[in-house]
Formats: sequence, structure tokens, C-alpha cells
Amino acid sequence: MLRQRKTATVLSAIAIGREIGSFLGLLLLALLLLPSSPAAVDASQGAQIAAACVSCHEPGGRGRAIPPIAALDEQTIVRLMRGYRASEKPSHVMHAVALSLSDEEITAVARYVSAKGKDGGPP
Repeated sequence: MLRQRKTATVLSAIAIGREIGSFLGLLLLALLLLPSSPAAVDASQGAQIAAACVSCHEPGGRGRAIPPIAALDEQTIVRLMRGYRASEKPSHVMHAVALSLSDEEITAVARYVSAKGKDGGPP
């Protein structure tokens, strides 16, 4: 089931990547290849996932229509990601990203990003 979901998500990410550019498609594919074992989810994995987020969500939000995420708290990030996953929020890119992450991974990246935001550093 998980393998089928990841395969379908990879195919969706590739299709979306063609629409918005190969760089973002590669970024989504890199996210999909991260291990999804609950035992492997820790602060370093939160940092790895967040590193991909920063490529679009710049810490200062300079010059882009994409909002910064560094100032968001953990629960807000989790709620937003679950909304994207359930297609309650309109964004093809964020929908694909949210589908590629397990609940544990979403929690890990949310915890990491919110902690870095409190420290004043970029995710």
C-alpha cells in the first residue's frame, strides 16, 4: 500500500515537475526518496526535509508569492500540511509534497522549522 502510494505520488510529482519546471520536480522527487520509517524520523530528518522547503519558502519571504514558514508554530505547520494533503488548501505542489510525507515526517519538519523560527534562524 505504501509503495503504491509512493509510486503514485512520484508519478504525480513528475507530472507537476513538467508543468512548473524540472528543478521543482527534482526537489519533490528528493523528498519522496527520504526514508519514511517512523524509527528514522528524528531531528536530522526534520532538518533534511526543511532544507528542501527553504528553496521556495525563503526565510524573509523576499520577492516571492510563496510565504515564509519560519515564523509558524509546529501545530500550524502540521495543520496546513494535512490540509494540503487532503486537498482542502489549493496548491498542486504542496499537495504532492504533503502526500509524500508521513505524519511522523510532517511532525518532524514542523517541529524543526518552528524551533528554528524561535531561534531566529532560517529552517
